[in-house]
Amino acid sequence: MAITIGITQKLTVDRKTDIGYMLTDQTEDVFLHFNESLYQELKPRDVVEAFVYLDHKGRRAATLKTSLIDLNAPEFLRVTSVEPKLGVFLDMGIAKDLLLSAEDLPADKNAWPHVDDLVYVHLKIKGKMVAKMATRKDLLEDGLITREVKDKVDAYIYGITSSGLQLITAQKEHLFVHESLIQGQYRIGQKVEVQITYISDKGINGSLIEQKETKRLDDAAMILHYLKSHGELPLDANSSPEAIKEFFSDMSKKAFKRAVGNLYRQRQVIFVSGKTILVK
Repeated sequence: MAITIGITQKLTVDRKTDIGYMLTDQTEDVFLHFNESLYQELKPRDVVEAFVYLDHKGRRAATLKTSLIDLNAPEFLRVTSVEPKLGVFLDMGIAKDLLLSAEDLPADKNAWPHVDDLVYVHLKIKGKMVAKMATRKDLLEDGLITREVKDKVDAYIYGITSSGLQLITAQKEHLFVHESLIQGQYRIGQKVEVQITYISDKGINGSLIEQKETKRLDDAAMILHYLKSHGELPLDANSSPEAIKEFFSDMSKKAFKRAVGNLYRQRQVIFVSGKTILVK
């Protein structure tokens, strides 16, 4: 059994040196500096829980400090510094910070995280230890945690696209905010308060615009975005106000009829058996 970089594992103290201890799994050794031993006095044959990492020279080293992340799962890590040529460094709870490379961040540096932002990342070993942005497949199934339309929830931005923002809550739920429901510029790792606008088995969607401004939005754009994600909407111009509000909490029946009528005239939707269907 080999010593694994990037996880916490049980190792045995083999011997003490002038500046630390040699730990072993009986097949390989790894060095534990006194500074990384939590200043414990260790003796040969003591068993310790050690996190094994690569130091600044790329050498294997051990620490008894608790790492905030390992190879098993992504985690939120705090940004400690921003280096425009390299990327951003993240606090992983040990002496060494973790680099999220500029190659994995937006080309627009205005969208990079700031110091103290939280970024949801994987730990990867590629000749050195690096961070990689987590993706939607790393999150909980949408709707697994109970949410309701009009709820407000704190979330962190982890993806910025031309169609909108991808966000994750502290509970690791995925949310999407359409570009029509965004004002201003946002960045990776930024914490925002999102108001949930609708929920379905395909996902949770929200808004970053105050409610009084939401009413001025292009309702047709909201409906079209839903259709592009789901293909069809179980509503038509004859649906009840209550049914419409289940999907679009701030939209009246009159506004909904006007919006789908506009989409129909543009030949973007058709109506079939009480449903509005996207024309492909």
